[in-house]
Amino acid sequence: MNRRLVQMFSKQFGQVPKFFASNEQPIILRNEKSGYYVNPEAVARRMIKVISLHDDVKNPSAITLQSTWTDIGLSDMAYVEVMVEVEREFEIEFPDTDVECFRTVNDAVEYVARSFFAV
Repeated sequence: MNRRLVQMFSKQFGQVPKFFASNEQPIILRNEKSGYYVNPEAVARRMIKVISLHDDVKNPSAITLQSTWTDIGLSDMAYVEVMVEVEREFEIEFPDTDVECFRTVNDAVEYVARSFFAV
């Protein structure tokens, strides 16, 4: 925030809230070439870990980015449960229409990596 605005705010309200005065919060920049806000490799590792912890997964060590949900052994209900866990892991919420479009693990990874709000 520029100095003049901080001074105006200080005169008006007595003090500047930390949110405006502090530069402690990092600014998340999007990689212009790839369009990612979050590193896709890190997202993939975390997502595969979340998926592998589900009870219905047949062989957790066989999960790859190209694996489909049926390859992994997830029923429709188990898929929904996994997506809820992924939402919790990355602190985001998938719109229902987008979740229906995820055919492979990589589809979900790409979505999260391009999401501005993913943690």
